Amino acid sequence: MKPLLENDKLVCAHQGIVQLKSDKGKDLLVDDNGVITENDLMNSPISGCSHNILGVPKPCTKIVQIPPNALSETLEVNGERVVLEDMVSMIMTDNGVPLQLQGSQEKSLELDK
Repeated sequence: MKPLLENDKLVCAHQGIVQLKSDKGKDLLVDDNGVITENDLMNSPISGCSHNILGVPKPCTKIVQIPPNALSETLEVNGERVVLEDMVSMIMTDNGVPLQLQGSQEKSLELDK
C-alpha cells in the first residue's frame, strides 16, 4: 500500500479534480511531497466537475466520506492517519461518487496498511 501524496491526481467520475493539500501531513515528505492525512482530504474542494441531471448542473464539490479502510493502520503524522492510495475508490464526494486516481506515480515509500 502506498500513501496518497499532494502531487497525486484524484478525480471524481465526471473528471472534477480534487484539490490536494497536505497540511497535517506536511511534516512527512515522500519524494519531496507531503502525505495526505484524513483531515487533509476531508472536505477538500473539487473543481471542474461536469456532472448534471437533465441538463441542470449538479457538480461534485467536496469530499464527504473517508471510510476507515482507506486509512493506514500503521502510519500517522501529527496524530492523523495517512490516506492510502490503493483505497481511494472507497472515498466519496458529496454526490456519492467514488474517487479515481489518475496516473499513479512511483513512490519510495510503501506501507503494509
